[in-house]
Amino acid sequence: MPTRAILFDLDGTLIDQFEAIYKAFSQVIEEMGFLKPNFETVKKAVGGASEATMTKLIGKKYAVEAVQRLRPIFEKEMLNGLKALPGSIEILRFCKNNNIRTAVLTNKHGPHARIACEYLNFVPPLEFVLGANDTKWKKPDPELTLLAIDRIKSTKKETIYIGDSPYDYNTAQNAGIPCYLVSTGTHSKLELEKLCECPIYENLISLLNSEIKFLV
Repeated sequence: MPTRAILFDLDGTLIDQFEAIYKAFSQVIEEMGFLKPNFETVKKAVGGASEATMTKLIGKKYAVEAVQRLRPIFEKEMLNGLKALPGSIEILRFCKNNNIRTAVLTNKHGPHARIACEYLNFVPPLEFVLGANDTKWKKPDPELTLLAIDRIKSTKKETIYIGDSPYDYNTAQNAGIPCYLVSTGTHSKLELEKLCECPIYENLISLLNSEIKFLV
């Protein structure tokens, strides 16, 4: 069945915002008396909502306070170094030109996700951006994915999910929809191949070139 809707992860899939993420997270962690983490450590921890990332970095006991400190710092930094990843604009334009509806489904704080997408002129063609705290669910809860599928007026058989991590793979698996991954985010292609049984590409350009016949 042709694809009629695509749900995208955001960080590491459509956008690179790791410069701002690292600066904000590392500043908070240092201010709370912990050793400053290196860039790769923070990058690998990203994938869940901010509290989940902080839990990985400094422990559950301190995560809630850390996130409260994080948001105003991140909001000052969030556009610094922000860029669209290779193929982001191309795949969104392709979808729009071929009547494939698109939306973002992310665990990034919803308002922050929408600001990033608006800054990069992703809206339109994106129909909506659904993030953390917009609902009571977070990825990989299937209720969130099914809500997004309903909101985009599609079905599980006609919808795919594109992300960059095993977390995204689990999100698709839990909802019963196909998953495609790119290695432009938290995991290398080799790491993804070991952890996920789905098509994996170097970036969105190679994914689009390889899968175009299945999308239309």
